[in-house]
Amino acid sequence: MTLGAAGLACGLGFAALAAVATELPDGWVASLALAAGSLGGLLIAAWAGWKLKTWPSGKLGFFRDRLVVILGRHEMRALWAAMETVTLSEPGSWPQVKLTDRLTIHLKNEPALAFKPAQFGLAPAACRDLILRLRDDSRLRARLPEFDSARDLAISPVVAGELIEPRL
Repeated sequence: MTLGAAGLACGLGFAALAAVATELPDGWVASLALAAGSLGGLLIAAWAGWKLKTWPSGKLGFFRDRLVVILGRHEMRALWAAMETVTLSEPGSWPQVKLTDRLTIHLKNEPALAFKPAQFGLAPAACRDLILRLRDDSRLRARLPEFDSARDLAISPVVAGELIEPRL
């Protein structure tokens, strides 16, 4: 975003200077150089805008005890211990398995979690393999950060000390 704004500002600034330079006697040489600088700034702004448009639309977080998927305002969590199967097959397609680009994680006693890894800039098969490896290898998961969310603390505040008013 910053690179795009800087490129746009430089492009417009150089274009204005090129317009002023054309009014000067023998200023056409300077206006050509300034126009080239303006074109370069606008190209940088366009490149930054294209990169921003292709930015992944969601967030995928791997923590020691869980996987967190955030798509827009929707947050989904899956504990590693609760994962039963991780598959790219279409649900209910057994015995004729049909592979899709949607990753489905079936959990114990919870609804399944499904998302498209391409929304996070990941290849579906590689994402499935990574999740399976993290689910099965506790030593590898130990290298991941611990889950710590300000939202969790806001929902259940830390209480220390004894109860002030005893309730019967």
